[in-house]
Amino acid sequence: MIFKGKIGVWFWLLLIGVNITLICGGIHEELKDGEMLDLFFAFFLINIICVPMVIRNYVQIDGEKLIFVLGFCKDYMKIEDITEVYRTHNPIAAGALSLDRVVIKAKRQEWVISIHGKEQLFHELKVRNPKIQIRKSTASGRE
Repeated sequence: MIFKGKIGVWFWLLLIGVNITLICGGIHEELKDGEMLDLFFAFFLINIICVPMVIRNYVQIDGEKLIFVLGFCKDYMKIEDITEVYRTHNPIAAGALSLDRVVIKAKRQEWVISIHGKEQLFHELKVRNPKIQIRKSTASGRE
């Protein structure tokens, strides 16, 4: 079962804004030697990192594993090791492209993800591991 990743408006605005700024800087500015190459390199680097994050952004339940994919990164945790899950809007927490996030804690790992279908994910995890604690959350992600 696959849960599509959620991408916040702020991430889209940031990605589009940076690209527009770099393109406009290359078109409208009188650039010295090497500056055009620097702009191209920055444009290429930002897009080679961010575009795959938009395309490959999901969580998958595969048997007894929960697989997390974001861009070129892929990680997994055993569902039996998960101890608790809860919603958070904590802006400091990293690893999610939206502020509407889910924290998944296991014995040795902790993920902060952002997906569509949070309640369905919670249900599926609880079915596979009844010991998982599903906490209510506040804006900071703590009770």
